[in-house]
Amino acid sequence: MSSRLLALARLLARPAIAVGGSLALALALAGGAWYLASEKPSGAYAAALMAPLAEEVRASGPVESAQSTDLSFQIPGQVAAINVAVGQHVAAGQVLVALSGGSAAAAVESAKANLASAQANLSALQAGTRPEQLAIEQNAVAQDQDALRDAIRSAYVAADTALHADIDPLFTNPRTPNPQFSLTVPDSTLVNEINRERSTLEPLLTDWGASVSSADFATAEPAALGQSSSADLASLTSFADDVARALAETQPSAALSAGALASYQNQVAAARTALSGAASSLTGATAALIAAEGALALGQAGATPQQIAQGEAQVGAAQAALDAATVAQGETALVAPIAGVITVQNANPGETVAPGVPLVSIESDAAFEAKVPVSEADIAKIKPGEAVEATFDAYPGVVFPATVTAVDPAATFSGGIASYQVTATFSQDDPRIASGLTAHLSILTDEIPSALVIPASAVITESGGQEFVYVKGGPGPGTKTPVTTGLRGADGMVQVLSGLSAGAQVLTFGSAG
Repeated sequence: MSSRLLALARLLARPAIAVGGSLALALALAGGAWYLASEKPSGAYAAALMAPLAEEVRASGPVESAQSTDLSFQIPGQVAAINVAVGQHVAAGQVLVALSGGSAAAAVESAKANLASAQANLSALQAGTRPEQLAIEQNAVAQDQDALRDAIRSAYVAADTALHADIDPLFTNPRTPNPQFSLTVPDSTLVNEINRERSTLEPLLTDWGASVSSADFATAEPAALGQSSSADLASLTSFADDVARALAETQPSAALSAGALASYQNQVAAARTALSGAASSLTGATAALIAAEGALALGQAGATPQQIAQGEAQVGAAQAALDAATVAQGETALVAPIAGVITVQNANPGETVAPGVPLVSIESDAAFEAKVPVSEADIAKIKPGEAVEATFDAYPGVVFPATVTAVDPAATFSGGIASYQVTATFSQDDPRIASGLTAHLSILTDEIPSALVIPASAVITESGGQEFVYVKGGPGPGTKTPVTTGLRGADGMVQVLSGLSAGAQVLTFGSAG
């Protein structure tokens, strides 16, 4: 299947969240046809803007006479308070029975703290590195540069001492172009190599000494000096290793006592140790400077777009966790979804109740209710007590308030498609409402006071699940821009969590404009 056909399939599979099944299907068909029609689609552009957003589930069903509503908890817990008795009249929204909610309240507070932390982290990323932090990092670079210069000076002193004080006593004419190793060694090739190495080291050490004693050394870039000093130390170390090997092959003789030979070996061993320590110090100082320079560069560059996007995602996840914790806390209270009279009250103080077991029944003050099927994709969004707006074809333009009073936990299958029955009870005893009428319900399931929104028809889903829009500008329909969407509103708008900023012009389905 092509990526464009897969995108259409995913678009058709999206649940009808905000605009109801038929309208969502129409949008999906229009969007899919538009997307398949051309690689360079055309349409009208709309601006991304900040606006309130409400999510609704829409469904239709017949009106019936209302009887009573059985209420149960959605979660297990221990009964902490019972606020009603049989025969008592209660108002919609009144708490009837409450469970012990200490852990739920703690979870809400923890989620709030996590959200605040994520928001602070995102703000810090968006603001960039503070000037005070940059000053600290610049000072660290300067200190590590000085430390590397000190390590170079110390390395030179160690090298000069090792060569001239510890090893040169084994040579005749050591500081001339023609030095000679003075001991008798069986391996003449090794002796020749040692003499050659010694002849090259004198000018090397002379140049090194001139460098560290010059007036420019204190201000010169130390990284290059450190690199050349490490190379000089490596040459001196190789030379000292060869001299040590020659001494190991030398035997005491009439001209060289065993004590003198041992003394020479100890001197060369001391030289090798000093050179090794100098090389380690130089390597450490160089690594510290590289790390400090890297930290400064990162601080000056600020956060990357990927880090900003990650921070935004963390805020979104923390907000979702808070919403879930808040919902869980709300489920510790059994709230009257409608006004009415308590006919059954089976809760007992301190008992542990199971989810789904009816505890309280209310006889509704209202005369009628509507029972509607809701899709499997939408049922998780609907909870008893949510506000409902109902309309009837017989009374165009008139809205009748109602409340969700029951959500059937068991699915009903028709033609292989699962749906769940939701009962909405009308809040007023209105003589215009009668059994048999078809009620069109809009159930408010979520709302955001201010969100970045665009028309839902602008969002296209690729085969891999990535959503994108075309932003005005660039060739063809615009720049293909990945986005992450959130809540889908009842007005055909959708929340954009990442990928766009307010004012961006996005291509929507419709005639070219």
